[in-house]
Amino acid sequence: MATRTRQGRPVRRTQPRLQPSALPAPIPARAVAPRERQVARTGERQRPRAHAWDAGLFFSTILLLLIGLIALCSASYSSGYFLHGSVTYFISRQSINAAVGVVAMIIISKISYKVYARFYKPIMAVSVVLLILVAIPGVGTVTNGARRWLFGFQPSELAKFAVIVCFSCWIARDSQSVRSLKGLIRPYGFLLAVYIVLLALEPHTSAMLIICGIGVILLLAGGMRLWYFLPIGAAGAAVVTAFYFMFEHVRERFAVWLNPFIDLRGDGFQGSMSQIAIGSGGAFGLGLGQGRQKHLYLPEPQNDFIFSSWCEEMGFIGALIVILLFAYLIYRGFTVARASPDKFSAMLATGITAKLAIQTLMNLFVVTGVIPVTGASLPFFSFGGTALLMQLGEMGILLNISRYMRIDTRQSE
Repeated sequence: MATRTRQGRPVRRTQPRLQPSALPAPIPARAVAPRERQVARTGERQRPRAHAWDAGLFFSTILLLLIGLIALCSASYSSGYFLHGSVTYFISRQSINAAVGVVAMIIISKISYKVYARFYKPIMAVSVVLLILVAIPGVGTVTNGARRWLFGFQPSELAKFAVIVCFSCWIARDSQSVRSLKGLIRPYGFLLAVYIVLLALEPHTSAMLIICGIGVILLLAGGMRLWYFLPIGAAGAAVVTAFYFMFEHVRERFAVWLNPFIDLRGDGFQGSMSQIAIGSGGAFGLGLGQGRQKHLYLPEPQNDFIFSSWCEEMGFIGALIVILLFAYLIYRGFTVARASPDKFSAMLATGITAKLAIQTLMNLFVVTGVIPVTGASLPFFSFGGTALLMQLGEMGILLNISRYMRIDTRQSE
């Protein structure tokens, strides 16, 4: 019961005062680092932290690689036995390249993509030097009338990657350079001209087309004005038209392209055999390993026309599965580019994905007769150690960029 005074008022009891030593220590303010104060003052976004790579990109790459090995095993045993005396000649070498490439892809995925911006000049210089060496008679290896190999290595594959890295670095450093004709000519146009001249000496038409396509897509992604294509397109159309009416062999090539069956023993042999193989497959195919055109009828069944052999054995359904897998891989690549943390990584991812898309479409268009035969290989399917290792290495770069994708974009996919 509370104590009261004589007037009936309650007595207020006071708490004893604490000594300074008994007071609780004040909570110290969090030390703000200079970098955080700068970010708070300028509104700059902090560098994203690395997280897990894009699973869709990785598994679609591995699945295409496995299907490609199965297709190569089935399509190449006749050519391997006839040309090299071994039915496993092509698949054994490609399997080793695939294993090395997968290991390299995983290792490269751990290396920061910014390394390539620091070494773009050596990459460009090495690719140009190798292309010059290939063009020297007696140094480059001649196969089927073309000098494209240097001690088993194909420098044109490195040239494609060099264009991607150089264009990405230049656009990231000065994005306004692609919005003027002077900036487009130097350095972009100059570099493309060097590669086109060197590749024309081999000759390597498909590599020239792929490199030009990569360059155009990167310039468009970097902000180039669309009306710049009008004079270039008009000049190109005028040259093609003039060649068509001036030279008879050009008109013959066009006629064979539109109907390869008019010259089965000559220029139309490749196109006609490819269309026969695709048409023979029907909806469900003849069965894996049961194709007939690969038995020395279809030219290069282990390389440029491997998709024709796959269509013959697996039919429309099997072809559609492969096309959808490529479409999904390309979609994931452009998704990584769209969600990249900075300009350089966005351009780098765009260039790698553009190269995959252009080369895939060119091969599919060639084997189906949509465009003339150019010799473009099918990524992850066609036989070739240099191409496969470069493709898997570029997928490793894409995987590394995907580790820095914006989290909000990854969750929305």
